[in-house]
Amino acid sequence: MKDRFHKPLFIFKLLGICLIFLGIHRVIFLLMFHTQFADVPFVEFVKAFLIGTLTDAIASIYFLLPTWLILLFFNIEHKVTKRLALGWFIIGFTIACILNLSDLGYYPVTKKRMGSELLDILPEVPSLLGAYLTDYWYLLILLIAFFVVAFMVFKKQLDGYKNVSQNVVPKVLTSILVMAVFAMIMRGSFGDRPFMPFDIPSMVDPKLQWLASNTPFQLLHTLDTENIKTETYFDEDEAEKMIDFRKQFVSDGFKKKNILFIILESFSSERIGLLNSHVKPYTPFLDSLLAKARTYKYGMANGRMTIDALPSVLSGIPCFMEKNYCYSNYNNNDVHAISYLLEKEGYSNAFFYGGLKTTFGFENFMNINFTKNYFDQEDYDSHYENVGWGVDDHLFLPYVAGKLKTLPQPFCASLLTLSLHHPYPIPEPYKSLLDTIKDPIKKSMKYTDISLQLFFNKIKNEEWYKNSIIALCADHTSCGFGNYEVNLVNEFDIPVAFIAVGDTSFNKIQDQTISQIDMYPTVLDYLGYNKPFVSLGNSALTKTHPTVQYFGNGMYLIFDYPYGLEFDNSIKKVTRFLKYNEDRTVSYLPLDAEHKPETERLEKLLKAYIQVFSYRINKNQF
Repeated sequence: MKDRFHKPLFIFKLLGICLIFLGIHRVIFLLMFHTQFADVPFVEFVKAFLIGTLTDAIASIYFLLPTWLILLFFNIEHKVTKRLALGWFIIGFTIACILNLSDLGYYPVTKKRMGSELLDILPEVPSLLGAYLTDYWYLLILLIAFFVVAFMVFKKQLDGYKNVSQNVVPKVLTSILVMAVFAMIMRGSFGDRPFMPFDIPSMVDPKLQWLASNTPFQLLHTLDTENIKTETYFDEDEAEKMIDFRKQFVSDGFKKKNILFIILESFSSERIGLLNSHVKPYTPFLDSLLAKARTYKYGMANGRMTIDALPSVLSGIPCFMEKNYCYSNYNNNDVHAISYLLEKEGYSNAFFYGGLKTTFGFENFMNINFTKNYFDQEDYDSHYENVGWGVDDHLFLPYVAGKLKTLPQPFCASLLTLSLHHPYPIPEPYKSLLDTIKDPIKKSMKYTDISLQLFFNKIKNEEWYKNSIIALCADHTSCGFGNYEVNLVNEFDIPVAFIAVGDTSFNKIQDQTISQIDMYPTVLDYLGYNKPFVSLGNSALTKTHPTVQYFGNGMYLIFDYPYGLEFDNSIKKVTRFLKYNEDRTVSYLPLDAEHKPETERLEKLLKAYIQVFSYRINKNQF
């Protein structure tokens, strides 16, 4: 019997070796981010590793498919067969290792395994590779170690293989057996459809879904470009009424003030001194600015990356998909958002970013959804050389200040900063001035704060500034300092504020939720825009409105301070109900009769948001 199944057993043995290597990747992931999995029962970790073994097996078969086919159908003792099998193994295994290990550097920012969006950011890799390897040198060592050990183990196995004489029929039958087993593993399921990433949260504690997954598996299942499913929880008109999708503010007239959106790179609430006393020395100017503004304590991002922030802030399009909107099938949709509405009112538009227009597809999004009047690194200095993402903020922000006063008024402009991002470059003379701050992130925070002060010092006496409203937020959260609990809400908490110049009644800190998609409706409401429009976002000047965040793999959070609800849209089930405390910790509440009215209210609202988004984006009707 052993001789009859000699080759299948050998192939399954090699697959088992691959699973050991990828299992070690999972252990490394757990060790690096164990603090994020607090209070999870041990049995859930066991489940996560079992499901993880399945995702590893799926990835191993797909990425090493040429190797398995060569070993199955050719004479393994033959020198050419060994070389081909070993060559394909090294290629596939190395790619899988690069995906898994490189994602360890991004996980603290994205809080998820990266999928096909990794391919979207490939053009940015060459310019940042040096800095990434400098900071994450240990990942390169791990990659080399895995490569060397795997090569030696796999080669030793191939060299030690000896053929067993068999007739044609047993060879065919055992080949069919191997193909059947591999096909079953690749499918990952005996159900009507293959095992997918969004199945994982229903099988393990949602906190552990990214532990159970792996980056190669996530990539494989996000490569398709299919449209998202249109949900039908309610009649469409009913769903739109539930979330106030159709809007028309009541006012005596539209005050055509200048509008400026400032989107700060990576400034989560934990990094703002006003919202976290532990970091107060690093953002003194920003703290003073927000203290005199209408600042929301419970601001929320609608995505995890900068590429998600621009559609959310400027067009009211949240990241409710696995793929970033700018790279999705919908990126050419017509969105009738703030620039579309204001151009009809005589507004000019402009966008400022110190990097290149080609970054993350920003130019294409801006051309369609905001403005063709785009100022970037090339406009600042076509020969500018940088060590980060673009022109340093202390240079680019004053440049923006000079450009703003040349724009026809009224205008609606947007500025995206870039310094507070890996590799956190600090140019001279600030590098020497800030030398006492050793933490590169805190040093970059201080540098960005100084750059913002330079910007506001330059614009504060301009006539356009005196007749303006400034909407400020961060693009997304980032790795924390340990001052905030790791929980569902804090994964998305960012500062959101509005500065109405000269309006002293508009400077109170607000204890309510607001997200990025609520920002432009809030600005329009404040200015008295009184024509009808549609938006998923709502004005934060009237009654409170919940925010909705998407975690990936079908998992949503709806947050209406102080309550939040986690919902798994893949199985249509509420998974957790929580209360967000003033100290930014979370208490999980039972899904019982006492809390049923609140959970039902939030669940209905969330379903309405999901439905309206899916319906409208598929119909190109935003």
